[in-house]
Amino acid sequence: MRRAIPFAILAGCLGVGVLPALAADTTVGAGASSWDPDRFAVKPGEQVTWRNTSGVIHNLTVDGTHVQDDGSAWTYGPQAYPARATSYEYHCTLHPGMSGRFYVNESGTVPAPTTTPNPSPDPSPTPAAYPTPTPTRAGGGGSGGTTPPAGTGGPAANRVSAFRASPTKRRFCTRRSATCPRPGVFLRLTLGASAPVRVRGTLRRGAKRVRAVSLRVRPGSRRVRLPGPRLKPGRYVLTLRAGDITRRLRFAVRAP
Repeated sequence: MRRAIPFAILAGCLGVGVLPALAADTTVGAGASSWDPDRFAVKPGEQVTWRNTSGVIHNLTVDGTHVQDDGSAWTYGPQAYPARATSYEYHCTLHPGMSGRFYVNESGTVPAPTTTPNPSPDPSPTPAAYPTPTPTRAGGGGSGGTTPPAGTGGPAANRVSAFRASPTKRRFCTRRSATCPRPGVFLRLTLGASAPVRVRGTLRRGAKRVRAVSLRVRPGSRRVRLPGPRLKPGRYVLTLRAGDITRRLRFAVRAP
């Protein structure tokens, strides 16, 4: 087990510092196929450390940014937190279902789940929401199959339950050459939904907005190519949103 490097998330779930320590620290342990704890909260400025003492190889993705297993680091300070309370997902891509979530807020507490109270039963019968359709038969009246009311099972039924995103590697090439047989930027997207979902986002290079991004993603894990014109060399940040879940990815494009 290598020594943790302050202020950096390291591959393989080694000692990982996410925030400069101004208050209490939180340590997350990696088991064979789960995190402990897998749900917790911190205050802005506190430090989180992921440690792997399980003997099983793991890696770590936080907020859509995957940490490579070669020991490269991703620094993340409290200045990156938005002013509002928020939360971040973390997971190991080698073990499906090995995921967790931590919350950042001024109280350092996990929000209570919201519940909707069950309405009191109405003793009086409630009229049907739709008129009873008249049975029809092909070619005229009579008995036959009925047609369900329009609008049921629509877009509201296709809710995004999970969304993960990461670049397939840290640096890409965008011009074909002997050292770049397959140019382009490629992403790994994992979507939990019952039908394809439109994923939208924004691509930035430094402080400059490069373009809007729109992808139609099918459920499951997919390797997709970033659409649009060829990118210039430099470092990029891609923000993607599926349903109510937002992911931020970082990658670089090298010169030809």
